Amino acid sequence: MELKTTDYCLLESVSSIEDFLKLQFKASGNKLKKHFAKKFLNRSLNAKSVLTLPLNFINDGAINPTYIGSPLEIIAEDENFFVFTKNSNQFVHPLTYDESDNCLSFLRQTRPELLDVNKENYDRGLLYRLDYETSGVMIYVKSDELYQNLRENFATVAKEKIYWCWVQGEMTLQGEFKHAFNSSEEKGKRVKVSEATGVGQIGEFAIRPLQFDSTTKRTLVEVKLKTGLRHQIRAQMAYLGYPLVGDTFYGGPEAQRLYLHALTYTLEVNGREYFWDSKPHNFNGL
Repeated sequence: MELKTTDYCLLESVSSIEDFLKLQFKASGNKLKKHFAKKFLNRSLNAKSVLTLPLNFINDGAINPTYIGSPLEIIAEDENFFVFTKNSNQFVHPLTYDESDNCLSFLRQTRPELLDVNKENYDRGLLYRLDYETSGVMIYVKSDELYQNLRENFATVAKEKIYWCWVQGEMTLQGEFKHAFNSSEEKGKRVKVSEATGVGQIGEFAIRPLQFDSTTKRTLVEVKLKTGLRHQIRAQMAYLGYPLVGDTFYGGPEAQRLYLHALTYTLEVNGREYFWDSKPHNFNGL
């Protein structure tokens, strides 16, 4: 249960706010550094002082129950999985309590019992993540045991991951491509792509053009993702000379959105094949 107040009245003096928070909230040093400046934590407080704390701290790790985004389309549900379509320009999970336009806040509002999975982590039962700008199939696992098993073996369990994207130019390339990826995982940093002979993780996908629009000079491309690296499709397509439409971060032209959509995911779990797809809406590359 989340705490609703941010004001605390101290009954006795404390040597520092840091000591009080560690005792009262069982907060680790890393958690305190995440929310407060060292100068604030070092302050001493007298008895009957009022300490005001942000809700993001006292509810750290909780999911906001108020969802303010567009409704999410539910694709399928059974005893193991809850599958839905993520909207573009939306986070899959929050990083702070006050974020409420994300997929997990939608679940908290509509299906709160699902959030009992993997409760110590922000992504709960989400099997993977999609970039903020990307839309498409999202898979939520409904039990801790299955979740841990699938996350540890995702590379072999995921049999097919198909994406659609619009790229700038008339693309004629087709086939499988491997490149080396170097990324510090820092926010705001582009992924560096080079030939597969270079140093770095190997990213692999297969691509084929589906449709060329002669008016906009843009091509709809099917991507079969073999690996799953940060910004892989975006960076790899840009390296090949075909940046995604709307992906100005990697040199693409401005557009109504970044045109990347997770179309199909196929899993094989305990000898059973699961297949889910999500046709994109308003996906015209303009």
